[in-house]
Amino acid sequence: MSAASTSVRLHSRCNLHATVLCASMALIYPAAHAQQVSGGPMGETDGPLPTVTVTGTAEPGTGTEGSGSLASRNATVFKGVDSVRDIPQPVTVITRQLLDDRALLDLQEVLQNTPGVSVDYVDSERVTYYSRGYQIDALQIDGFTINQSGSAFVQPDTAVLDRVEVLRGASGMLRGSGNPSATVNMVRKRPTRTLQASVGATVGSWDRYRVEGDLSGPLNAAGTVRGRVVAVNDEKDFFQKTKHEDRKVLYGVIEADLGRNTTVTASLQHTDLDANGAWGNLPANLDGSPLDLPREMYLGADWNRWNRYNQQAFAEVEHRFGNDWTIKASAAWTRLHLKKDGFKQTYFVRPAGATNPYLMNVTTAQYTGADSDQRNFNVTANGPFSLFGRTHQLVVGGESLRTDATDSWGQGNLYQLNNVDIRTWDPHTSYAERDVPMTGSAAPTFTRQKGAFATARLSITDPLTIMVGGRLSWWEYEAVKTPANNYKINREATPFASAVYDFTKNVNGYFSYTEIFTPQNVKDANGNILDPIRGEDYEAGVKGEFFGGRLTASGSVFRINNVGRAIEDAASPDPCLPYYTTGHCRIAGGKTRSEGFELEVAGELLPGWQVMGGYTNTRTEYLVDTNAGNVGQPLRSIDPRHQLRVFTTYRPQGALQGLTVGGGAQLQSDAYATGSGLTTRQGGYTVYNAMLGYKFNERYALQVNVNNVFDKTYYKKFAPTGINNYYGDPRNVMVSLRATL
Repeated sequence: MSAASTSVRLHSRCNLHATVLCASMALIYPAAHAQQVSGGPMGETDGPLPTVTVTGTAEPGTGTEGSGSLASRNATVFKGVDSVRDIPQPVTVITRQLLDDRALLDLQEVLQNTPGVSVDYVDSERVTYYSRGYQIDALQIDGFTINQSGSAFVQPDTAVLDRVEVLRGASGMLRGSGNPSATVNMVRKRPTRTLQASVGATVGSWDRYRVEGDLSGPLNAAGTVRGRVVAVNDEKDFFQKTKHEDRKVLYGVIEADLGRNTTVTASLQHTDLDANGAWGNLPANLDGSPLDLPREMYLGADWNRWNRYNQQAFAEVEHRFGNDWTIKASAAWTRLHLKKDGFKQTYFVRPAGATNPYLMNVTTAQYTGADSDQRNFNVTANGPFSLFGRTHQLVVGGESLRTDATDSWGQGNLYQLNNVDIRTWDPHTSYAERDVPMTGSAAPTFTRQKGAFATARLSITDPLTIMVGGRLSWWEYEAVKTPANNYKINREATPFASAVYDFTKNVNGYFSYTEIFTPQNVKDANGNILDPIRGEDYEAGVKGEFFGGRLTASGSVFRINNVGRAIEDAASPDPCLPYYTTGHCRIAGGKTRSEGFELEVAGELLPGWQVMGGYTNTRTEYLVDTNAGNVGQPLRSIDPRHQLRVFTTYRPQGALQGLTVGGGAQLQSDAYATGSGLTTRQGGYTVYNAMLGYKFNERYALQVNVNNVFDKTYYKKFAPTGINNYYGDPRNVMVSLRATL
């Protein structure tokens, strides 16, 4: 939202329509208001007062709700810098408007439509994300990191979100350890200063029924205490037979002003998901090629279950000093929990020596007990300082994250049924449910990470800004029952440096160098723990804002060197006792590389015409590896080298005002996967999407979304072995009706 200049005139009398305005002006000009009500100094009650004109400039905020734009000029993912243009790395902001226009209802759908991100499937419920060839191994909610690994994580629902920010590349300055992939920050809605409410209902293909409500506004007359509640009930089946899920979300947040300069925020969120899921999907042929099985085939049973819930509690205090310094302290607690007896799955495996690709063996697995309790603390201070006659910015802070995790426990390979022909498999009748008594437990593990960081943003000249910073990190892992696996990293230094140059008032260029580290619990021949893997990220690019900031565009090139990954040390004994019972000891000699370029545009091209699109070209390669066959190969051959994500909408004026027409595409180049000496390939493909909306008036709006308009058949994941072929969704339709207060 661009800066706006407003003028307000205070007249002698207020009519019914101006009551709110007069009340507001009475707070600003109490003397004039008193004179208007009681008369002038001579007892006069008629006649106009002199006109008072108040002119001010509203600075654009970071929120995207209500902006009506597919672009955002601001983001909070980079500590101490709010302007996307000033962040010296590529940043994509999925705004509230794009979430609504595309009807993207959970994080998985969001990242499928985000430039530079690939989605992978461990199974139907455990979804992983990759960028630039490396896994995105941690997500953020309102700036605090959560670990989504394990079987209890639920993909966050977007009804509670204002936007999703994706910063690509290494980000060790922001979160310490991790991969040089991307940081995904989900920013939740905050309370509004005025009353607003909405309710939406969605029906869709495969019996999807969703209702969501959102109520926000002041909780006292002065508006110093504000609250918001968002609730969701979402039930849906899938295109596969018998597969379904039931999701419920409740999010509440309160914000209070403790004086003019201090704001306190507290929130609670509960997300409950009951799903049957599938521990795998469809098999390939014996030679690794697809079997071309029906898309609706489901290798599971109707009694399968994968039930879990996630909870978050969050508190934050922000104080703004009179010298433009701000200090913010926040704490968060997150629980990821697999419900008691919440996991029971069928699992299919091809018999050894099989000659018929359709014959499989099926067993049952029953597990319980997965928990992950995560506690975050963060303190950040930022503000200006003067040096050599110029004003600069400084950010300092510290944070900690402790994760107490307990893995699931149970039994597998139960009740085996052999030589099942999957072509006649019926998920309702082919395999009866049976229970096994659940006894035992799993040992907890503890991961602790602490960090202290500082970044100085130095104004060298009017067009040139230099940023230098660093982070010191402490990382520790403790396994209660296997203390030999315990290890720690002390005072790991992570540097950061960048330069941003303003070519014009609308266009700047940047160069940056940053790192991130990944601990590795492996030993050399002397029994020493190897140093962490270090991701080194070089970025250069150009960013611009046009039409008063309504349109943003960027282009960048990058190179990431990931160095120090453990490989076998051929000079050590085999086996390298007592550390390894098979194989050599390890040395930190592995090296991989990822490089490419990215282009992105977002915002308003012409009045009423919005676009959001991004193209990425990524090439990854093993440079040094224990397996000589990997050298020269891509890190993930299933990730496309070319990827395009684009969506556009048009809102005409005049006689067609209220109408919205939109469409877009997800395009990617060919890819392949290997395993057990087999290779399978898939050619490039494009999936087209469309939407049509109509706003009847200020209260009611109807929207229709059609995904995969031309019903393209493709695999969103494939592999030559196992049960790892996942069809992409066939054509599907969602119809949404929304009522706004």
